[in-house]
Order: sequence, then structure tokens, then C-alpha cells
Amino acid sequence: MSNVLNAVAPSFISVSYFEQAIEMKKMLERYGGKFALPAGFEENEDTFLELLPQLIDQFPLYFKYCTVDSEVESGFFSLISMIQLLSQIDQIESTSKQLSSAVLSDPSDRLPLKSKLLAHQFNCYQPTLPSTYLLLVNLLKLVTQTGQLRHISLDIDQISRWLDVWKSEIPEQRVVFRLLHEAFSAIQQGEKAIAALVRLLKLYTENEGVEAKSDAHICVISHIAHPKIFVMDHLLDLHPIRALDGQLSLELLHIFVDGDLNDYIEFYNNNLEFVEKLAVTHEENMRKMRLLTLASMAQDCQEIHFSQLTDKLNLEPGDVEPFIIEAIGSGLIKGKINEPEERVLIRSTINRTFKEAQWQIIKNKLELWQKNLVSIQESIKMSHFAIPIGGAGG
Repeated sequence: MSNVLNAVAPSFISVSYFEQAIEMKKMLERYGGKFALPAGFEENEDTFLELLPQLIDQFPLYFKYCTVDSEVESGFFSLISMIQLLSQIDQIESTSKQLSSAVLSDPSDRLPLKSKLLAHQFNCYQPTLPSTYLLLVNLLKLVTQTGQLRHISLDIDQISRWLDVWKSEIPEQRVVFRLLHEAFSAIQQGEKAIAALVRLLKLYTENEGVEAKSDAHICVISHIAHPKIFVMDHLLDLHPIRALDGQLSLELLHIFVDGDLNDYIEFYNNNLEFVEKLAVTHEENMRKMRLLTLASMAQDCQEIHFSQLTDKLNLEPGDVEPFIIEAIGSGLIKGKINEPEERVLIRSTINRTFKEAQWQIIKNKLELWQKNLVSIQESIKMSHFAIPIGGAGG
């Protein structure tokens, strides 16, 4: 067995590899499979190497004629066990890619089964094998189609490391991250879908940014629509986002980055048709912009009166306390409500943007901490060398 494969595939050791291949050939011929082998062929390695790719090409017949999933799985793992016996890495890679593509190309609707098979095949191989790239791509396509992720976990950072190991070209990396975005979207993992899309956009240079404008638009709206994402200024550094210059989606992003509720309402009134077509409702946008406006209000003060919130956020008096509770619960601000005095006391809030002013705040705090530490050190020294009243001898 090659050391590039994990020993996780079932092995059929009761018969020789050639006997396995001949038995599978006979079964597939009953299903209508056609094979090209010379008459009177000998049972040797050369014949096996000629037969194995033909078996893989005919494997989709299992999906058509084997109604029981376990029968399809048995044939699939039999092929993997044969592939494990190959001595050359290039043979392993070519037959593995061929088997994965054969499963994906099958027109039947047995998508969960096919997804299971490709997940098991992916787990059979060491990720150092470059052909694993295609196995991952085919698997992601099935996850997108089925909306199910089983038998395997998808970790964006791990996949990024694999892409480095495989020495994948930039276009290949783009394919993977776009599929990751689609797969995570299909299985309702919104934050991971957005993270994959951001990774995709980072792969475009300034000159290529215009090629990904549609992805950039999706990225903007996905950030705006996600109820737990409040900081978006990092998107403005991405070249495909910059390529949206002059488009309404970029104008809307700027409002969610550092605008306030009134800015959004003005944009909505001027671009009603655009907003109504987005994959996020006006009401959801209003909710988030109220929260973001509160975060901006809390930046420069330690308390906010309820009346300020009703005026600035277009809230009814009875809606102020539930709104503050939502803001605190979301982690947008830290503070507490002083109900008798109708105030919210602010301890801290998120920074919607991180620019020179925010760096200056951090610098001032660090300098203050340093000054306080020096004062504490001096106090300790004075206390250590202080002579008790009445003299040292008593």
C-alpha cells in the first residue's frame, strides 16, 4: 500500500486484486458495461493496469442498477482498495481523480450517497497528494448540490494550508474559495460563507478587481445582511470592492461602515427599487443601522439619555429599553440601564472603523498605563526604604 493513502478504506483480502477486478468486470457487463481487453489476456499487472481505468469509467452503472446503497459502497471501496495497491504515485493520482469525476458525472439523483462516497475517498488520501485538490473540488460541488455536510469537516484555514502544500495556482485557489462560499451557504453556515468569500476577494489584484465585481456585490450584501456582523471597514481595502466605485452597493457599504441612520434613510428614499431587490429587507437594514448609530453615539460619551435615542434613532419611548437590551446582548456596547433617570451608562463600545483617531486613543491609554506603572513603582520603592517613626532601634 502506498504511504500517500490513509488506511481507512475497507480492503477485500479474501480474493486477489486481479480476481476482484475480474468479478467487478463480470458484474458491470451484466449491467451493460463494455470492456476492451485482448482475447486470452493473462492475469498480470499490465492487464490489471489496463482494466482498472475501464472499471472506473463504468462505475456509474452501480448507481443505475444497484438500488441498495451498501452495494454501491461495496463496489466503490473495492475500487479504492485496488487503487491502494498501485505502486506509482502518478498512477494513484490519475485513477483517484478518474474515480472522483466518475461519481460526480453520474446523472442520477442519489446525491447524498455520492457525497458520502467522495467524503470517504477524500479521507482516504494524505492531503500532501496534489490530486486531492480535485477530490476536494468535486466534494464541495456535491455539498453545494445536497445542502448537506457529513463524514467530513471543512476548515477554511486548514484548506488554505492544503492549497499551499498543493502549490495551487491563483485561479485554482479562487475555484476552491468560491465553492467553499457556495457550500457554506448551502448548509446555512453564513459566517463561514462570508469568510470564504472574503478570502476569494483577497486573491484579486488591483488590475483584476473588476473581474470579481459580482462576487464583491454579494460580499457587501452578505455582510450587511448578517445580523451579527457590525464591523465592515476591512472590506474597503479589497480590490474587487474598490472596483464597485460608482455603484450603489459600495455607497450602501460606506453607510454601514461609518454612516448613521439618517444617512441610510436618505439612501433608501433615493434608491427604493435597489434596496427592495436586495437579499435583506429594509426593516433588517433599519435594525442594524440603529445599532450601528448607537455604537457611534457611545464612542464619545459615558452616558446617553433615552430622549437622545428616541430622537436620533426614530424610536418610540416604549421601544428604547428593549433596544438597549438588544444592543448589550449583541455585544455592540457594554453598559447598564439607569431606568429611574432614563439613561444608559456606557462602559465600552465597538469601533466601527479603525483609523488614526482609534490608534491615538490606544496610544493615550498605553501612555497613561505606563505613567501609572511608574507611579506604582516609585510608591513601592518609597515604601520599601521608609524608616519607621521612632527610629530603627526602638
